[in-house]
Amino acid sequence: MKLKYILTIFLASTLMGCGDEFLELTPSNSINSDNFFQTEADAVAAVNGAYQVLQWPNNYNLRVWALDIVAGNAEVGAGGGDDGVETKQLSNFIFATDNPGVEDLWRGIWTGVARANLVMDKVPDMNIDETLKSRLIAEAKFLRALYYFNGARVYGGLPLLPKLSDDLYVERASVEDTYAFVISDLNAAKDVLPVSYDGTVNNEVGRATKGAALALMAKAHLTIGEYAEAEAAAKQVEALGVYDLNFDYSQNFDPNNENGIESVFEVQYSAGAGFGAFDKPHQGAWVTEFTNPRGSGLSAWGGFGWGHVTQEFVDAYEPGDQRLQYTVWQSGDTYDAFTYDPSFSTTGYNIKKWVQGSGSATGVDSDLNFPVIRYADVLLMIAEALNEQGKPGEAAPYIEKVRNRAGLTDDLSGYSQSEMRDAILHERRIEFAFEGQWWFDVLRAGPDYSESFFHGLGKTNFDKTKHILFPIPQTDLDLNPNLEQNPNF
Repeated sequence: MKLKYILTIFLASTLMGCGDEFLELTPSNSINSDNFFQTEADAVAAVNGAYQVLQWPNNYNLRVWALDIVAGNAEVGAGGGDDGVETKQLSNFIFATDNPGVEDLWRGIWTGVARANLVMDKVPDMNIDETLKSRLIAEAKFLRALYYFNGARVYGGLPLLPKLSDDLYVERASVEDTYAFVISDLNAAKDVLPVSYDGTVNNEVGRATKGAALALMAKAHLTIGEYAEAEAAAKQVEALGVYDLNFDYSQNFDPNNENGIESVFEVQYSAGAGFGAFDKPHQGAWVTEFTNPRGSGLSAWGGFGWGHVTQEFVDAYEPGDQRLQYTVWQSGDTYDAFTYDPSFSTTGYNIKKWVQGSGSATGVDSDLNFPVIRYADVLLMIAEALNEQGKPGEAAPYIEKVRNRAGLTDDLSGYSQSEMRDAILHERRIEFAFEGQWWFDVLRAGPDYSESFFHGLGKTNFDKTKHILFPIPQTDLDLNPNLEQNPNF
């Protein structure tokens, strides 16, 4: 049973960044955060509310996967004119502190953090089953860590909010302290969260697990160059014995195979929740409609045509790599009665990974989940951590397992550390295309690599002293004089 995110009812004062859509649902004359937390169902609903922010366009419904466009795997495309102009500005590195995409990603952090903090504030004092109570608090810690981790990768050091607070003028912590906060939450969560769920009431498949906490911890350690710690955490995921690669790459993007054996954590989407298509409480996925070729009819609104895949990215595929056919629309490709024509795109290619067909998606209301961490990511994190510790030979079997699934069977055991580093970066780019990972992979490779890569794509506006981080939105700087802007903005 897929986890259904129920938008729970909280006091407006506890939710930083909440939009009017949410507040309009609040019957403030009868329910508040003090009298709401009475039953186990209330506690579960509160945690569901903390998950629900992951579904927002501020997070995985638009801004996260669109970072692959910023990182050069595709051009915006869309309808031209002002359609997606903020992403075009980001992609060309001409954005300023008032860019709507910059604002969206920043605001996607804080409502999630506030809802997680509300759970951690209220649930410990509830008279409910202690095992359930502990698990729900651990889920909230995992979610807070995920919101902070994504925020730290985009903006650097963040204001740390370990509990609910009325202080609106919190200063930014250092990058080091922000990641320490993330890892502390994950350490606490991993010791409580179950290895898996059985799908019974209040125990839905799709919630955070021990493996999800360990995998996110591995990624956090990897991001800050703590390679031995990253290896240890990722190998603990491997040792759980509950994950493996799907036999077929395309199964990762099949709504009939969600939360499967390769899924470590994914954002749960449900069609038909009854909210407006562009309201934040809306629980349907946008990615199918957004990326289907514009006017193709592959989805109910015809397709918005975001993501005109570049020739350079298509050329990056090795001969025989089976992932290309599932990731990129090419001339003559078919899906049901549809045949792709290159004229759908200015580059001759579109994103194909999220196609479902008109029978499976109703406008921006798809039920297709979005993968946050797949087991393939765990294997490649182990490979990267080993290689950065000077062990390319030990890294080889992990990257080879991912490549073998794609039909690539060459032996990498003789690679040098430098050759293996390039191979792992290439593999991550191809394996996780349009899953919102490549931007962070490029930056993790270092400022010099980032500059060389983007300049090689013709993105010569990229400045390694400036664009490694996004700016703090100007409106938030104006509201909080204790926030400091990132360098050179």
